[in-house]
Amino acid sequence: MRVLHLIAAFCICSIILTAADNLFVGTWKLNTAKSKGTPGTMNKEATVVLETDGNAVKRTVTGIGAEGQKLDTSATIPWDGMEHKVNGPMGPAMVAVKSVNDRTINVTVKVNGKVVSSGRVVVSKDRKTMTTSFKGEDPKGRKFDNVEVFDRQ
Repeated sequence: MRVLHLIAAFCICSIILTAADNLFVGTWKLNTAKSKGTPGTMNKEATVVLETDGNAVKRTVTGIGAEGQKLDTSATIPWDGMEHKVNGPMGPAMVAVKSVNDRTINVTVKVNGKVVSSGRVVVSKDRKTMTTSFKGEDPKGRKFDNVEVFDRQ
């Protein structure tokens, strides 16, 4: 998977509201059978752990990327709609996460002032599935349009 898409996915879940009943908090495992997107840009395996950290959310991702690389990243940021610096595998990025409602967030990722990825993350009504939908461009200039489905563990 393109590193930029990884940063976006990583940041999406990193920035969750800190209420005790936050529907995003928990451990999520990528369901590759239900996920779809641009060939060569989808993770092969991914586990995302989201946990509250003061007024921010810490997101940790482990697994195997699209090109077989090891995924092992972590970041903590608030969900306040403001841009926050995140150090990802490609270097610094600015990430803004805005809560739409208790089950939905919108995320924008910028690198060098340019929007490289944007999308939405939604937790299902039954709280068992988290779906991330992102479009953007990878560092090699390839466009992507991916939907990743995660099952709560």
